[in-house]
Amino acid sequence: MEPNQCTKLLEGGIYTTLNVVKTGNFLYDLKKYYESEKFKDDFKAKKFSFGFEAIDPTSMVKNVLNLGASDDEINNFQEKVKSLETITVSQSFFDSFSLHTPNKDVIEGYVKCLEVQNNKKGLSTVVQEGDEGITIYIFYNKISSTDPSPVVEDYKITNGIEISKSFNKGGILDDNNSITFKRSDPSKDIFFFLDTDKGPVNCLLNGLPSGFNKDFPVGTILCSYLSWEEFQEVTKNNLTNPDKNWNSRYSKWAPCDGRRIDSTCGLARAAQNLNNVPDLRGVFLRGNNIFDSNEAGNGIPPVPQYQKDPSDNRVRGSIQKDEFKEHNHQIVQQTFGGAVTTPLAVSGNTSGADGDLDGSQIVSGYDRTTVPLIIANAGGTENRPKNMAINYFIRIN
Repeated sequence: MEPNQCTKLLEGGIYTTLNVVKTGNFLYDLKKYYESEKFKDDFKAKKFSFGFEAIDPTSMVKNVLNLGASDDEINNFQEKVKSLETITVSQSFFDSFSLHTPNKDVIEGYVKCLEVQNNKKGLSTVVQEGDEGITIYIFYNKISSTDPSPVVEDYKITNGIEISKSFNKGGILDDNNSITFKRSDPSKDIFFFLDTDKGPVNCLLNGLPSGFNKDFPVGTILCSYLSWEEFQEVTKNNLTNPDKNWNSRYSKWAPCDGRRIDSTCGLARAAQNLNNVPDLRGVFLRGNNIFDSNEAGNGIPPVPQYQKDPSDNRVRGSIQKDEFKEHNHQIVQQTFGGAVTTPLAVSGNTSGADGDLDGSQIVSGYDRTTVPLIIANAGGTENRPKNMAINYFIRIN
């Protein structure tokens, strides 16, 4: 395999550029875009690395939409935009529309291509998905210098619409082979199959998240009234798994029961050194004292003392055992000789006695080491607030 096969992935550069051209109807076009579902989807998909300001030119009131805004905040922003006849955009804000951001898909595809090139003989593929569609690059790493190139016998795309390709049935796969197509239904999986006289090669591309599963990133923990079986049915959890059973390589969710996960699943790749999902059986959740390591730089005040976890700097996923807060008990009444009395403290007691138990202010010689005072047991088997039993599930893909 020639090195330029992987380099071909970088022909368009590793940066995605977003440019807005200022035209006579720029304000009108931007207003329509702000109001559209496409803007909402683009913003939630983090296609912008900045927030937005829509300015009412009459009142000069700014309607601001910050990064990470919720659905309600986006909807509120769009409603405010709809109420305006025109929108003014400040020059500095307009200039920020010219962006150059690294294309993660291109970089990952290039790295994967190098891995294929260096390690694998025979047919292999690298997939790159972007705004223009999905491109599958097909490589044939010859077993020897005399090994002839494979001949294409057939190919098939399920749930995809072909845009272009560099090979034909009956033709030879050359050094640079690719096929580009788009999704016919974003929610459905795409299956690409290519058969040659040297054997087949195929790719499975999962459908894009939709509905309930669309807006939950990996690592999100949900509490649910549903059982694990009911939750899997509602979320179509194992839809992309070939045998339709739970598997951390394919399934979207896992119960928080400490089970091991495959290193290729989304959660394991997102969190360093994570081999198991958290085990939340029988425990409550408690927020860490710090979520953002740069909270001071972002103007966030420290957590108040009254709500701060006294076990500071806890490791993610660590279990904190139950305990009482340090305190004492005052004995306000004592039964002595059949009479209920209020014991009085005796100062200067050097006899080893516990003090005046009968209220007579005379030390009785009661020896606490021999007959200690014990407050009778009360309560159950653990310390807990009122609660309801629910289940925890975590997004892993």
